[in-house]
Amino acid sequence: MRKINLLLLIAAVGIAGLTAQTLPEGMVSLLPEGVKAVIDNTRKATQYKNLVVAGEKTKGYKAFFSATDDTHGEELWVTNGTPAGTKLVKDINPGSGSSNVNWMARFNDKVVFAADNGENGMELWISDGTEAGTFMVKDIHELGSSDPRGFTQVNETQFIFGAVDFDSEIYSERGKQWWLWVSDGTEEGTKLIYECDTKFPGQDNTSWLSPYCRVGRRVFFKADNKEGTVGEELWVTDGTAEGTKFVKDINTETIATGTANSAIDQMINFYNEKLFLKAFSIESSNEPWASDGTEDGTYEIFDSNPTFNETGFPRGGGASDAGAFPYKGKVYFRGFTLETGCELAATNLDKGDFTIFDINKNEPTNDFHSYPDPGVEFDGVYMFCAATGFDAAKPSNLGGELHYTDGEKIYLQSDMAPGAKSNWVKELTVVSGSLYWWNEAGDPIEYKQKLFRIDNKEQFPVRVTDLNPDGDQIHTLRNLGGNLIFTTNDAKKPLYAYHYRKEGYDPEKDADNLDIEFRTRAEIAAGLPVNHAEKTLKVYPNPTTDKFNFTVNGTPISVKIYNLAGSLVQYNSQITSNSIDVSSLAKGMYMVVITSTEGSFAKNLIIN
Repeated sequence: MRKINLLLLIAAVGIAGLTAQTLPEGMVSLLPEGVKAVIDNTRKATQYKNLVVAGEKTKGYKAFFSATDDTHGEELWVTNGTPAGTKLVKDINPGSGSSNVNWMARFNDKVVFAADNGENGMELWISDGTEAGTFMVKDIHELGSSDPRGFTQVNETQFIFGAVDFDSEIYSERGKQWWLWVSDGTEEGTKLIYECDTKFPGQDNTSWLSPYCRVGRRVFFKADNKEGTVGEELWVTDGTAEGTKFVKDINTETIATGTANSAIDQMINFYNEKLFLKAFSIESSNEPWASDGTEDGTYEIFDSNPTFNETGFPRGGGASDAGAFPYKGKVYFRGFTLETGCELAATNLDKGDFTIFDINKNEPTNDFHSYPDPGVEFDGVYMFCAATGFDAAKPSNLGGELHYTDGEKIYLQSDMAPGAKSNWVKELTVVSGSLYWWNEAGDPIEYKQKLFRIDNKEQFPVRVTDLNPDGDQIHTLRNLGGNLIFTTNDAKKPLYAYHYRKEGYDPEKDADNLDIEFRTRAEIAAGLPVNHAEKTLKVYPNPTTDKFNFTVNGTPISVKIYNLAGSLVQYNSQITSNSIDVSSLAKGMYMVVITSTEGSFAKNLIIN
């Protein structure tokens, strides 16, 4: 009898050993036993329950997230990428109750978020990753919850967000409104900027991006006026009341309350110079637009489908699945033309500039689409997923696979799924000179939702994880200071960190720049420091037509004028007055860099 029990025990141990999870070299599970990460699997950069990396190059980086256990409930946690450095930050709602940390966002080396301590309702909080440095910033709605959200850093020391206070909750019969606020992370520095009905992540935004987008030291956002008469349109703020304005009524379609919504989405920061966006107008329906923050400088880039349906309504070509960062001076996105159908498109944001790549060439090609997903720059090219077709009888139909472009041609990176089957590469993330992703479909099954990696654009993908034979359920890939962190959607809700360096890794060339960049291409070309004192230079009148005046700290030495691409277009080396002639320059936006005895200072200039 004992012998049988011993054999059963040996068999049980053997089975357990066979089914035990084996992590690849360099990968560790971060959470203590009994702790589960609470992170959305919505593939959004801005998520209700997010995994957010904060920090600075000189201080290092850490990742913040929500996690739950039986003792503390759901609370704020932090990790430096090691099990020893993964810990509960603070039991905000003491005991087993949950503070429901949500809409967390980076603010330099801290995070800001909404949380409920059990006494004040859902209010604005901030954390530096320590218990002492985690506190409620301000009780905005003293009789309820302000439910703050849409946290977006606007400059080096402030962030903006939408919140509900007593006045905005009872303002109108249309329901409570999230008015626009600004904060520097202190109670006295947190104040209402503007009474407008801001829209926020999770409301009606289909993009993986947020309906708030910083461009330089301004934030573009979606809002209606508090009376509800202009619809959800484009607004901009610099964090001040006087610098907050309604940009343009893009959709002038008349409805009972005023004008209709413009369905703004896909907002991309174009080199801290302009905003790329998708918007709806009654003239063209959904098309790609651009804005410099002025009404005249907000325009449709290209009408990609200038046709109308049987009722006379414009069809529109749309713009979706944009890459978060420009590549070689252009924004890449899922666009449309009547000739090609839905394919990879690109624009430099100039009016009329629109390029489309026909990837799915099955005939009639305008009826067959490649459905490109958001891409990322890697190894000098733009990597993205797209489909060449799904007809197994045709050799050129390879399903949805990883592709790349150099801006001129399209190349297939790899055909991982046999024949016309698909892998659908998701969440392309560059970490320490290697590119990571997971496959949504995965055929064969051993590829399903597994983590993959390439070290250069020609390498066939390497499978990194094999955690579950039915699919690893990987999601939310983030770069934590040169290491990859991610979670999975299985019952344990773990959090993993992966340290890897490719062969020939160059600590300078392959190092990740995770710091926040406020400079334009022109400012970078001019050699201005990251935190140059922009506001000590005054340029007026602005806009101008033929000349401008300026005041600057110190004695002026030279005046350089750059176009937004970073090219020097005018240079004045002998400054005899504070008036500069610009009558020879074409209309548009420029950057003025004035060097004085106290340094170099910059300001944008519009020439009409």
